[in-house]
Amino acid sequence: MHLLTYPSVLLTLSVVVPEVFGAAVHHVHRQASLICYEDNSLRALERFSSDAAVFCPKFLKTPTEPIPSNLAGVSTSRLSSACACFQKTAAPANPASTPAISPTSAPIVSPKPTTASSVKASSQSIAPSSTSTTPRSTSSSLAIGPTGLPTDSIAYAGGKRGLVYDYNSKDFSKFFQDSRKIAFGSNWGVKRSPAPGVTFDQAPFVPTIRVDGNLRNDEWIANVKALIGSGSPMIFASNEPDNTGQANLTPAQAATVYKNYVQPFKGQAALAAPAITNGGGATGLGFLENFVGQCADCHFDIINVHHYVNRRDVNVEQAVSAVKSYLTKDVAAFKAKHPQFQNAKICLGEFWLWEASDDEGANYLRALLPWLDGNNDVACYQAFGGLWQGNFINSAGTGLSKSGQVYHDL
Repeated sequence: MHLLTYPSVLLTLSVVVPEVFGAAVHHVHRQASLICYEDNSLRALERFSSDAAVFCPKFLKTPTEPIPSNLAGVSTSRLSSACACFQKTAAPANPASTPAISPTSAPIVSPKPTTASSVKASSQSIAPSSTSTTPRSTSSSLAIGPTGLPTDSIAYAGGKRGLVYDYNSKDFSKFFQDSRKIAFGSNWGVKRSPAPGVTFDQAPFVPTIRVDGNLRNDEWIANVKALIGSGSPMIFASNEPDNTGQANLTPAQAATVYKNYVQPFKGQAALAAPAITNGGGATGLGFLENFVGQCADCHFDIINVHHYVNRRDVNVEQAVSAVKSYLTKDVAAFKAKHPQFQNAKICLGEFWLWEASDDEGANYLRALLPWLDGNNDVACYQAFGGLWQGNFINSAGTGLSKSGQVYHDL
């Protein structure tokens, strides 16, 4: 996997570069941004960190403020500099609308490295039409109740596991063709095949709403009806609207998109709320809080959350603990606070330990997948290893990597 190299000071870069693939224009997001630190010891103190959002204002006012364990050993001068940077760059959060969750369980958020094989298309470009493929008959299908709500027990081997892929995934799904663990696939769009030669036909396909600058997607309704008719069990709303490199919507815009394109399918499939990052402040659950305020009459079967940490910040065991803590504390507290989500299941729509070696990625999955499979509050999950070379596919493109093999088998 090609990784970004970070300088030792503040990074605030977000560049959108168009890349032509056939007739489609896909946007590559090069995000080496949103972090305030002076060296690797401060990498944990980053713009979207709930720890920083809570700690920095207090520390700048009172330098004797107790220091979080993830910043232990960092000098006072470095903390002051990083916090001052954080305060300048962090989006202001509305205290009245921030969910009452414990910052101690909030994960460290690491930016997603940009590679040609791990980039999601921008919400501002809509992929051209391509022929939807009806999936072959399979025992791996999500069990959906009569109102669209996922049942507590998913009735097939594996039960919850999805595969992410995109226009660069070629025919790599063939390496998972014989896996009974794969329940569904998704690619941040509404077309099963996002580009010529990209295939995924071994399980239901879950569409994700993407809109143009006018908050429109004219091909969405007809395609989703066809997908539901062919077995799609759920619908994903906007992908990371709290991230400027992804859907990049305000809570009000995200609510408009949801009402126009997702809510109409209530009762026909499980409806997932917009997928949020594991950020703090006005992002992550803070964004979802504001979104719910704009979508009071909306129905949700699933709360869709993403979780990323970086191997340079945490070891494998800590990364696994961070996921568990985030779901059982932060997300659970948010659900308990909002009646609209109290009966909703959780989808861990994306998760990964960035910059882990293949062996470490495999160990991360070995520790986490059984827990996710056995947790009745979790309806679905998708590791961001994905169908790309250097991720779940080996670098040569000839088979599965070690982490891919675990995702295939375990």
